[in-house]
Amino acid sequence: MKQPTQCHLWQAETLTPDDLYGCFDTLEEFGEEDTHLRRSLMRCKSCGQLYYYEFHEWIDWTGGNDPQYRTWIPVESREEIDALNQTSPLTLLKFLPRLQSDFPKDTNEPKVFWVGRER
Repeated sequence: MKQPTQCHLWQAETLTPDDLYGCFDTLEEFGEEDTHLRRSLMRCKSCGQLYYYEFHEWIDWTGGNDPQYRTWIPVESREEIDALNQTSPLTLLKFLPRLQSDFPKDTNEPKVFWVGRER
């Protein structure tokens, strides 16, 4: 995967959940709608960078407040998108670089960070 050097999300030293709200347009949905696992192709409204997106809620069956994880992987081609669509949520974490929003149980807000960002 190519590093999205032109994207303002890539350029930011630190990111917060507010930086991500309203930042993307959804271009395509993949698979059947599931409230616990959603995948789509998104585009940054500022620069047009394409991202493969996954929302994954891990149901732990203990009192609600289930952990939620969001992943954005910059993509450039249909081949990359198709390959990502063939992966499991855990396998998706092997792809770099990627933007993560992790909201584990018993925290007040998600942590937003890049994995594999080389500047």
